[in-house]
Amino acid sequence: MVENTGKTVRTVTLKPVNQPEPENVEEDAAGLPVALRTKRRQPVKAIDDRWRLDDEWWRSEPISRLYYAVRLTSGQKMVIYKDLIGGGWFRQG
Repeated sequence: MVENTGKTVRTVTLKPVNQPEPENVEEDAAGLPVALRTKRRQPVKAIDDRWRLDDEWWRSEPISRLYYAVRLTSGQKMVIYKDLIGGGWFRQG
């Protein structure tokens, strides 16, 4: 068990994790990701999974995203998504 230090946890010490980062994604005619263009072009070798998230539809800023679990030709795996409301691609995780 961890010993209680007696210190109060303050919200300023908390940091958000897993924040999405903008990603430059090249799409094919169907809108599927074919390459990432961060520093250099990295082709997508395979799309391992795809899912859609629609949430908070009752708020002024709802969420609608199309996620892809992709594998690059380098072997790297990552999760990217397309923001279906605001546009743009992002890397998650």
